[in-house]
Parts: sequence; structure tokens; C-alpha cells
Amino acid sequence: VALLRVGTTTGRSHAANAMAWLSDAPTLRKKVVDVGALPLLVALLRSGSEVGKLNAACAMAMFSRDAITCTLIMDAGVLPPLIALLSSSDAYCYVDTGKSICTILQNLAADVRLRELAQRYGAAGALAAAAHS
Repeated sequence: VALLRVGTTTGRSHAANAMAWLSDAPTLRKKVVDVGALPLLVALLRSGSEVGKLNAACAMAMFSRDAITCTLIMDAGVLPPLIALLSSSDAYCYVDTGKSICTILQNLAADVRLRELAQRYGAAGALAAAAHS
């Protein structure tokens, strides 16, 4: 997590990739959240390199696997920077960002408050528009 805070561009990207792998296990996912990784990953989505943004998007998709962390990533403001990434000129980033948004939308569908938040940000519409462009 410290590397996400103060690392180089490459270091932050590698740290986001590590967060994605760590978040595959529910017990590690909780520990990563508890040490404050989510706001740092959202910040990386907003201002990181293309690879850093992609790795952060993948990490967020992994974090969305359970209701508690899905709520936390939504509360951390993950959707606006993910939606912005849909306009990326990097095809790989574009495709993986779309996958991440799909995963997050699928995982929050059971929670009415989160579903309404996603609708307010226009996540599904942005994804559909991007698919047609």
C-alpha cells in the first residue's frame, strides 16, 4: 500500500497489480481494504499511467466480488474514473476497463442503493455507448 502512496509511476502500477492478485482471496481482500488501499486505487484510476489505470481497474473488479467491498469501492468513487477510462485510446485498457465495469455492475445489482448510484453515474449507458463506438 505504501508503494501506491509514494511509489514511482511504474511502482504504483505494479502495486495495483499486486492488489488485484491479493484481493482474489477474501481474507486478503479485507486486509487490503483495512490498510487503506481503495482510495489510493481510485486516485490511480484518475491520474495514473495507462497501465496503472488498467491495473487499478482490474483490482477494483476483484474487490467488487463481495457485497461489503463492492459497497466500499462505490463509496470510494470508483465509477466516474472507470467511466472516463472508456474513452481511452489504448484498446487493451478500454477492453479491460469495460470488463471491470461489467463485473462491478453485476456484483452490485443486488444492492438497491448501489444500483441507484450506478444509474446516477450512467455506468450502464456509458458502457453501452462505448460498445457501439
